[in-house]
Amino acid sequence: MKALVTGGRGFVGSHLCNLLEAGGDVPIPYDLKDGLDTLNAETVREAVKHVDVVFDTAGVLGSAETMAHVRRTLAVNVGGVLNILEACHEFNVPLIHLSLKNEWRNPYMISKHCAANFALMYAEYMRLPVAIVRGLNAYGPGQHWGKVRKVVPTWIMAGLKGKNIEVYGDGRQILDLIHVDDLCALMIRMWEERAWGEDVDGGTGVPTTAEWLACLIQDLTGRKSNITYIPMRPGEPPEGGVALADPSKALRLVGFYPNTPLQEGLADTVDWYREYGHEVRDA
Repeated sequence: MKALVTGGRGFVGSHLCNLLEAGGDVPIPYDLKDGLDTLNAETVREAVKHVDVVFDTAGVLGSAETMAHVRRTLAVNVGGVLNILEACHEFNVPLIHLSLKNEWRNPYMISKHCAANFALMYAEYMRLPVAIVRGLNAYGPGQHWGKVRKVVPTWIMAGLKGKNIEVYGDGRQILDLIHVDDLCALMIRMWEERAWGEDVDGGTGVPTTAEWLACLIQDLTGRKSNITYIPMRPGEPPEGGVALADPSKALRLVGFYPNTPLQEGLADTVDWYREYGHEVRDA
């Protein structure tokens, strides 16, 4: 099986390629510069026509960060996905699309939900084999930090450097953390089970407060840092926001539930950043 992985050298995409290769499949990492190559419909068409399935993990990221470039975010996260959908429809190539669960009012999440709805439209009215995985807070080795402030790598690197771990708001926000390999395994399972026209949550359903996560990371990094609280950013929910999956549908539909315990997964992730974190900092 040949699988095209858009964003194949990004965080989720690279882990997905590793899992596909380990399973005996042939992953083709479609390396994108912030997803911009997907705006070239002919380039996308040529890439799709030679594969058996497309796993779409590409896109412009960042909740607060995308507030500064709304049109570019929409162009890539919606327009680029439409090019993928049209190519998949032309060659009848199944698509597993990674979207988001959260529905906050920022360009990143608005655009991702819009693209997922287009994908489900193609499934319903054009009979395209499409499945949607709505990811929660994926974490694990290799996630870039710096430019886009993803919570886990940002806090781990702060802890390792002995800098303040900065918690937005009062720390009572509810997070749902899923190891990236579990999220990728769910995407592969949706393909294997041919769960066309379905969308499932890619999360554990286990609530974790931001404050508790910060304390855990503080412990795992050697308690060299302090926890401080700073104002919420634009485009993110007010204090007390909840981002929580309902994993029951994925369990019922394809028999999948994430199997990486949070403390174990975070400990391994901290070890990775301790050795390689300097290599994945965004400019």
